[in-house]
Amino acid sequence: MPLGGFKGMINAVLFDLYGTLIDIRTEERDPAVYWHLSRYLSYHGVKVSPERLQEAYFEILQRQLNTSREEFPEVNVYEIFSSIMHTYGRGIYKEQVIVDVCMLFRSLTIRHFALFSDVIETLSYLQPRYMLALVSDAQWVFTEPEIAMLNLEQFFGVRVLSSRYGYKKPDTRLFKKALKRLNVRPEEAVYIGDNPQRDLMGAKATGMACILFRNETRRHNGYEADALLQGYADLKYILRDL
Repeated sequence: MPLGGFKGMINAVLFDLYGTLIDIRTEERDPAVYWHLSRYLSYHGVKVSPERLQEAYFEILQRQLNTSREEFPEVNVYEIFSSIMHTYGRGIYKEQVIVDVCMLFRSLTIRHFALFSDVIETLSYLQPRYMLALVSDAQWVFTEPEIAMLNLEQFFGVRVLSSRYGYKKPDTRLFKKALKRLNVRPEEAVYIGDNPQRDLMGAKATGMACILFRNETRRHNGYEADALLQGYADLKYILRDL
């Protein structure tokens, strides 16, 4: 059901990733994660106890947030593990080794990971009709392989991931980067996300229409969603009505 009264020609559809296309649950505070990771790191000469590893992870994460000058700061997990490995290790570690550690960390934290129903079918329908892009608060170091794992890379040549820039949604710069790469104006695009604070506010402040996925919140902080989406089978009809 349209809500925001958007009137315009839609040429591009931009998506959030986690919670919108990918249904995911993670647990980063499970001590077992750091027990397994500590053991793996020892094979690379990194000697750090599971307890200290967990403490160091969250200490560096918080330091990144505290030292950022951004209004909506984003962390970089690659830099967190690079710092840990070079602090507790005995050498210089190549990028791929650090990437592998980050991906192992991610795999240990995941509790559920799957596409929402009808995502591939819907994207296949949209691709020949609209330009597509991702704008997501996400860690490039494991988001890029996760996109490939779920066969999403064929749809999204344009991907704007917050960890590459140091700030996250609702910062309008992320949305503007995607629009610039697509060469479309904000009024020609619609953003689909699940979070009113980050997705609705960011998209609308950029000048885009916004559809909220699996969310009953129609208005947030002065902004109103243009439509609510409960399942992807309905998306083509909502876009047509916009």
